[in-house]
Amino acid sequence: MASVSEGTIRVHRSIAGTGAAFRVAFVPYAEGDDAKPAGERAFNHLQEVRAFLKVLGIGADYIKDVLRQLTMGRSAWVPNVSISEKVLRNAGFVSIGNLARSN
Repeated sequence: MASVSEGTIRVHRSIAGTGAAFRVAFVPYAEGDDAKPAGERAFNHLQEVRAFLKVLGIGADYIKDVLRQLTMGRSAWVPNVSISEKVLRNAGFVSIGNLARSN
C-alpha cells in the first residue's frame, strides 16, 4: 500500500529578486515544532501554481482560496492535505527521506 503523508501546502510569493516568483512546499505534520518541507517547487507565474495544485489533487475551492490569499498577501496555506508518496514524486517534489536513502 502506498504511503500517504498529511501536512500543509505552503505557497510563498517573492516580491523582489531574480528567482522564481512563487515557491510551493509540502510540509508534512511532524512531532514537535521542527517541521521541514518534504519538497519544494518554484514557479514564475500564478497560472503554473494553479496547475500544479491541481496535479497535487487540491480541490478547486481550495485553489481559489490560495489564489485569493496570494492576491491579499505574500503567502498562502492549505492545511490538512493528504498526499501519497507517488503523487509527491510525480509532482517533482523531492522527498527528504528519499534523498537520505539514495546517498
